[in-house]
Amino acid sequence: MSDVTPLQPEKSSLAESVHARIRADIYDFRMMPGDRHSESELATRYGVSRTPLRLALHMLAREGYLNKGDGHAAWQVRPLDLDYFEDLYDLRVNLELIAIRRICKSDPFPDFSAQRDFWLVAEERRNLDGAAVARADEALHAALVANAGNAEMARVHRDITERIRVIRRLDFIEEARIVAAYEEHARLLRALFARKQERAEMLLKAHIDASRAEIRHLTLHRLAEAGRQRSQPFIPAQGKP
Repeated sequence: MSDVTPLQPEKSSLAESVHARIRADIYDFRMMPGDRHSESELATRYGVSRTPLRLALHMLAREGYLNKGDGHAAWQVRPLDLDYFEDLYDLRVNLELIAIRRICKSDPFPDFSAQRDFWLVAEERRNLDGAAVARADEALHAALVANAGNAEMARVHRDITERIRVIRRLDFIEEARIVAAYEEHARLLRALFARKQERAEMLLKAHIDASRAEIRHLTLHRLAEAGRQRSQPFIPAQGKP
């Protein structure tokens, strides 16, 4: 039986707000991997009561951002294991390569109009907002696997996407990487539309390899930077309490 009691709509909305704020602090390493926190400490930090906080914490645990233990400091930010993420990226690449092979042989060809409208645009029409580009990137890669015609592949790919999101978003912080994402995705889509399977596979592997190399570099840099700032007062991400 769940130890989280059902909430009224307004409290549920508050829990979602707290969930987003804590997740932002995990993403930006204001809450460091491996750190442990008590519910009373977090309630004070985010200015909320224990009930919506507890629901937010359980949501984050289900999503893989927190581990729940026993004792006073019962919540731990999940330790960051870069080798674990490398394994997930390897699995992701193989699923997407299978998807490309199936798509190139499919008849009729799947509808990628939403992806075309976002990625195949003139430079002046590109969206340079990192969060928007990150969402579009996820949508493109999800569409590849979704159109492979295997529901279980799509389910596994969605799970991988959830697990790597905490570090994958780092690839869309700098404008140079956003521009690179547009160019890499455009080449991939054109090869796919032309049913050039081998070229599409090569472009996909090159794109993901470049992305994960940049992410590893940025993750280590952000962790080192966050470590240097540990002595400074904690300032949680802005949001309505």
